Amino acid sequence: MAATYRYLFADLLTNSILAELPLTGVAFNQQLNQAGTFQGHILLSGLNAYKFNVANATIPGRTAIYVDSDGVLIWGGIIWGREYNSTAQTLNLTAREFESYFERRAITTDEVFTNVDQLTVAQSLFNTAQTATNGNIGVIVPTNTSGVLVSRTYYGYELKPVYGAVQDLSRALNGFDFYIDVNYVAGVPTKTLQMGYPRLGTVYNINSASALVFELPAANIVEYTYPEDGSIVANTIRTIGAGSNEGKLIGYAQDTTKISSGWPLLEDQVNYTDINDATLLAQLATGQVSAVSYPPVTMTVVVPADVTPEFNTYNIGDDARVIITDERFPTTLDQVWRIVGLNVQPGENGPERVTITFAQTSN
Repeated sequence: MAATYRYLFADLLTNSILAELPLTGVAFNQQLNQAGTFQGHILLSGLNAYKFNVANATIPGRTAIYVDSDGVLIWGGIIWGREYNSTAQTLNLTAREFESYFERRAITTDEVFTNVDQLTVAQSLFNTAQTATNGNIGVIVPTNTSGVLVSRTYYGYELKPVYGAVQDLSRALNGFDFYIDVNYVAGVPTKTLQMGYPRLGTVYNINSASALVFELPAANIVEYTYPEDGSIVANTIRTIGAGSNEGKLIGYAQDTTKISSGWPLLEDQVNYTDINDATLLAQLATGQVSAVSYPPVTMTVVVPADVTPEFNTYNIGDDARVIITDERFPTTLDQVWRIVGLNVQPGENGPERVTITFAQTSN
């Protein structure tokens, strides 16, 4: 049975609901450690746009949108674009999750952290951003810790985006997972920063009655793709930091296991021109080389939303067992993968489908 979707529009600063509007052509996604996207359109033909407050409820950069599925909030973000098409008489909307707000906020004063828990550093950056005048969008920031101590200095003159600084922390060696979750609290849409070390999500347990299993043939997988891209493989990474010419800071890391096992030397570099911390550059290099030293596989699987396990019983970060027997895997692929992305297209003429993006896991 198809879920009932509602689309709520709110003022970004006050969180006051401005309108509930009918949308079609909707698609939205969630991604681990980065902002997901939303698109949809409002057919203005036959709709009393003034009565429904369409213009004021969809102002880019000022209004938020929440997606409600059968009374549960499953997506929230900021409208960044709208475009009217006079031929189709549609107002097309694009939005990104609330993390995108902190891409537009900079660290404007010197912030020095010496041997401070990495989650505390990230939480401080989010909190400081929300203390500015008209800078509080209501994200609740947790106080949990990871046990991993770091030293970081952010200079105000660098104007480093808050979100970029947190992403750098999360991608370094022994980093963490994070995303902004939305849910109802006493009937009010609420935004909460979720942070986890060493990860978020449920670790697969074959003995758990709630363990996620996706299977082909039969069962619940409609189709899948299994790309393998060797062009982005690197077993030697250099991270380029601040400075110029001979004074430029460079971090370095190499997967010596791959080199000794016969892989050719494959080099790459990543630019972090606003980072002047040599230790951080080295950690970023180590984290990066561990992620790309072997052809990475991110499998996408399409499943019906109303077939076990039903949509909303799994989240980004969770582990799932994937079992596939077909021409590509005649001897059966049976592995545990991690959900790193969810793409949903609400079913306008029937049950919706969910495209799950999986990444390989060591579990």
